[in-house]
Amino acid sequence: MRSPGGISDARLSWIWQLHGLSDRFRVIALDQLQFGGTDDPTPGKYINRLGRVDHVIGFIEAMGLKQITLVGHSEGSFVAARVAIVRPDLVSKVVLLTASAVSPPIGPEPFGDERDDAWLHAASTSYDYTGPMPSEEEYVRGGAIDYGQDPYKAELEEYRQIAYRRPATRGKWEVRQHLPLEETDMRQYVLMQQKYIFPNIDRLQGKTMLIWSTDDASVAPDRGWKLAKMIKNSEFHLLKAAHTIQRDQSEAVNWLIGHYSLTGGASPYL
Repeated sequence: MRSPGGISDARLSWIWQLHGLSDRFRVIALDQLQFGGTDDPTPGKYINRLGRVDHVIGFIEAMGLKQITLVGHSEGSFVAARVAIVRPDLVSKVVLLTASAVSPPIGPEPFGDERDDAWLHAASTSYDYTGPMPSEEEYVRGGAIDYGQDPYKAELEEYRQIAYRRPATRGKWEVRQHLPLEETDMRQYVLMQQKYIFPNIDRLQGKTMLIWSTDDASVAPDRGWKLAKMIKNSEFHLLKAAHTIQRDQSEAVNWLIGHYSLTGGASPYL
């Protein structure tokens, strides 16, 4: 099961990297606004991707970090890319995982063509929060790995229980049941990256790595490849995985991020 918005936190999203990279790097996983344990400054009012950028910048500054490798997955990829664009002094390298939130349509902008129909339909279905919030048991037991056995199953179930029981969790889920049209209509959703990412993409001064899933229908590989060609200093990797690629291919993703952070060069994973 994909971690529902508002319930998921950084430990659940990045546990495989926290364990797999922390022996060589300082690894920090951040709960964005309206996710996990971070306080919600606007209860009952949704904060979109753009609205989360300044919070991440403030966190990086408060931690005294500079020239970091910033990794973003899914919607977090928009935040990561935007932070790197507006504050290149803070970011030396960017890694974007299965990054629909910064990807162009396959066809011509702004809305693509018939080649985009399949992923538009899949995305609309995947990010539909109009149904009831899952029960605690459904959420805790519903995160089975798609590719192989998860070595952190017990730890993940403990974290899911903690995340589900947070007092603010239900309110965050209810906010997502009433999202504005620009968040639920995928043809409108892509307009944000077309306004805030693509015109400024040359301002990505550091190297950019894209790691893409083969089996996520909502983020077609052709979109990732098109994005890679838009970014001058980029490399693109395609791995057999579903949406949560950092889980499904954790060993490969960790190797790529680690090698990239150290060398910044081409990183063939063999």
